[in-house]
Amino acid sequence: MKYTLLTVLVLAEISSVLSYAMYWNGEFVPWIPKYSNLTNMKCPNKTCTPDPLKHQWTREDCCVCRAKPLWEIPVDSTVRLQLEYVRRNGIAEVFSEEQNKSQYYSLYHSQGYLSKLPINICDFPNIVRIDLQSNELTEVGNLSCLSMLDILDLSYNKIHFIGNDSFLSLTNLRELRVTHNGLQTLAPSTLTSLPLFRADFSHNNMSSIEFSNMISESDFCEITFASNNISNIVNTNNFEIDPDKNYRGGIVDLVGNSFTTFIDFEKLGITDIAILGKVLSYGFVMPDVKWTCDCHMEPYLELAEDVIKRIWRDYFNISCWLPLEYRGKTIPDIVKEGRLDIFICNLTVEQKCPPKCKCFFQPKERRTVVDCSGVGLTELPPYVPSGNRFSNNLTLIFKDNNITHFGNRSYLTDATVLDMSGNKVSTFSHEAIEMLPDDIELNFADNDFKKVPRAFQTLNPCKSKFGDVTIDCGCDTEWMKTWANNRGLKQCSNMSSLVCETDSGLIPVDEISAVDICKPENIMITISIILSILSTLIMIIFGIVYLFRYEIYLLQRKYFLRNSASKVGFLLKYDAFVSFNDENDELRIWVLNVLVRHLEASGYRLFVPCRDLPPGSIKEEEILEQIINSRKYLIILCDYYQQHDITWTQIEWKYIWCHFRQYMERNIIVINFDQLETSEQTDPKLRAFVRLGYDIDFSNRKHDLFVTVKSRLGAPLKSLFFHGNKKTKFMAHNLITNKGLFDPFTLVDSTKIKLEL
Repeated sequence: MKYTLLTVLVLAEISSVLSYAMYWNGEFVPWIPKYSNLTNMKCPNKTCTPDPLKHQWTREDCCVCRAKPLWEIPVDSTVRLQLEYVRRNGIAEVFSEEQNKSQYYSLYHSQGYLSKLPINICDFPNIVRIDLQSNELTEVGNLSCLSMLDILDLSYNKIHFIGNDSFLSLTNLRELRVTHNGLQTLAPSTLTSLPLFRADFSHNNMSSIEFSNMISESDFCEITFASNNISNIVNTNNFEIDPDKNYRGGIVDLVGNSFTTFIDFEKLGITDIAILGKVLSYGFVMPDVKWTCDCHMEPYLELAEDVIKRIWRDYFNISCWLPLEYRGKTIPDIVKEGRLDIFICNLTVEQKCPPKCKCFFQPKERRTVVDCSGVGLTELPPYVPSGNRFSNNLTLIFKDNNITHFGNRSYLTDATVLDMSGNKVSTFSHEAIEMLPDDIELNFADNDFKKVPRAFQTLNPCKSKFGDVTIDCGCDTEWMKTWANNRGLKQCSNMSSLVCETDSGLIPVDEISAVDICKPENIMITISIILSILSTLIMIIFGIVYLFRYEIYLLQRKYFLRNSASKVGFLLKYDAFVSFNDENDELRIWVLNVLVRHLEASGYRLFVPCRDLPPGSIKEEEILEQIINSRKYLIILCDYYQQHDITWTQIEWKYIWCHFRQYMERNIIVINFDQLETSEQTDPKLRAFVRLGYDIDFSNRKHDLFVTVKSRLGAPLKSLFFHGNKKTKFMAHNLITNKGLFDPFTLVDSTKIKLEL
């Protein structure tokens, strides 16, 4: 009987095992994740088949959380490695009595004093599970040789830092647990490239978490950072979401941390908030957070229907903790009531909020509000908050103060609402009004002004409230009738009541006429003022014309007067008359031995008074005759060209200018030998040449002095019948270089002139 009962029990046990095995083999089917390369997974077929009428999750979502590797179905079939300490400092080795390389290995060792990974762990590359809880590990160690590792549990150790290369080679790592370690830093992008299904970093000492460690291109079931001291999410490596990629995601558990402010995704590199809903299917679980409902939360609540439900799995449990007036109010209630305008961020004096004023961002209205009501202002604040995304949409409330003058402020260009009611404004800055946008909502009711500047005519009267204003009308206010009629003031008469005070009584501005506000004597005064202004302008213009009369003549001669050819040009003897101060030895040597020599070698016929005047002739008559016989006039300016004690250069210049004015084909070429400035010229005619830049600078750095002179002289006269009384005592000198070229910038002593062959 005993054996019979034992046999029955054994058969029952075998039947149970067989049925269990059949259950597992029948329920689990092969499954390959869409976004990873794992090929050894099986997924429960029945429990992961969603009913579309009941479930929002997909089969892929379920398999990510419930799938198991082949070696765990139906039961764990891995071979357990044994661990043996080889040193007292926690160094150990692993071994196995079974040396079948096709086996999957697992290592379990807890409550020990292991300080490093076993030194020979790479001898077992088929390890799929490592559980080293409650040891003395201070670092992850080198696991790059364990490419088949599926589960790694390093909980209850002393690992304070994990680098982003710690798990880089673990391409099959599916589950990672590093809890209760005192972990302080998880380097950026440590988890981004891993095919993790689950990761647990709970109960550590992290104060911040990298955004890149919450993002994955593959599905995951859950990553938990619960029970840390995390107060913000950072992005130190400037991780950017690619909108063309599909970031699958899963649950990110942040329960039990120190968050108070809503996650600012824009600071994390997501500048387009709408991208968040397109690329993330994540759920951030943090129901215990005491939320501060401020401007950081509002942009995402605006997308509540399309984005927030996917971001926040416990969305309907969120409620405000601060500010106090909204404590306990749930987010769904606020959204339903359309009260997203309550989500604001107050600005401080350090953020340029004027003293005693209240300033805040209001994302719902896309504006910055500056409220300085009744704070005793006597002028417009010198500054308001700027440099933020809403600073180009300012609502300025300066009502109930003591402001007497509406002055110019740079921030007025960004104002869309301006309330100046209840002040004492009596005068306006024309520039300040011109800075106001045309569609601004303006309120100047209850002020003291009696004049409305014409700059207001660009504003919409139906958006400009002036209240009841009696205006001192004159000819300069006639524009208000056109403004009121053209901009439809009657359609919004409740905004303003503008009336003119005239001899006939009070008349609405849209009914005034010139007769009502412009008296004849006023018209005569206006005409007199206009004529006086015109007379003054004419006198100024005539004064300027007289002062620059020679400059104007030279410009007119160059651009407007036609240079007709002379009928007696073929009778001229000389290409140019050369005028210079021949008492300047240095200048005389350069003119005779360099300039004249070079030009005459080029075929030009020149008359040089100090060289070519016949002995015994009447000098002034001879100079006049040769000026008449010259086609161009070459003036060499130096410091003493027009000195009063030098008579002949003055005579030469007088006759040259006379013939220059008389004959349009004549031209004056000025070489500024001493580089004189305009202010150094005493003669206004020569000063005009220098001021207009018509002179040739002797220090020309391009070394094209002769080229410029010859281009202005034009082609030389063709007839060669006259050579004049040239004095031959000036011999060739060393200005002729070994290349046969003249150097116009070399000056030599006349006592050392020689012919150099």
